[in-house]
Amino acid sequence: MKTLLENIAKLQSGLYTQPDIQADTLYLQGVHFDQFGEFNPEVKPQLKLNGKIERHLLHHNDILFAAKGLNNFGVVYHTDLGKAVASSSFIIVRLHHEAQRQIEPDYLAWYLTHNPGVKLFHKQLGTTIPSISIEKLSKLEVHVPSLHQQRRIVEVQKLRNREKQLIKQLEIQKDLLIKHQLLNATIQ
Repeated sequence: MKTLLENIAKLQSGLYTQPDIQADTLYLQGVHFDQFGEFNPEVKPQLKLNGKIERHLLHHNDILFAAKGLNNFGVVYHTDLGKAVASSSFIIVRLHHEAQRQIEPDYLAWYLTHNPGVKLFHKQLGTTIPSISIEKLSKLEVHVPSLHQQRRIVEVQKLRNREKQLIKQLEIQKDLLIKHQLLNATIQ
């Protein structure tokens, strides 16, 4: 099945606001996620929940799409992170109720991250920081395979990410081993 993103989800901008000293709510920004879309658990709350903030609270399985900058990615918000609001660097993609039975949020986040057509949406807003608008993103054509295929795609991507992490750790350990061996060679 193919459809436009606007047919399966509501898109809205994240919130621009200032941090609060008496914070109890996370204010998610792009820097709070690593290259694999994993949330940094050491991030501390930066906002105080009030009427304005409450209207912008994220829902479980909302997709946060980093629309500003060159590193566009999608991540799925889970309520186990705690109460959170997305910053204005994100577009929040919330699947329509009927689409939730046909589309895995993790698949849609993966699709938004890896679709080469997304890069074509960049526009300049009077600055040097590229930005993708809600209007452009809403017109993105989304390919929706079966739920089984969506889950397989997400699982393969998770395995690939894990492989990359292990290779990086292995390279660090190899560097340390070689440095140690070379230092030992200097004292013999």
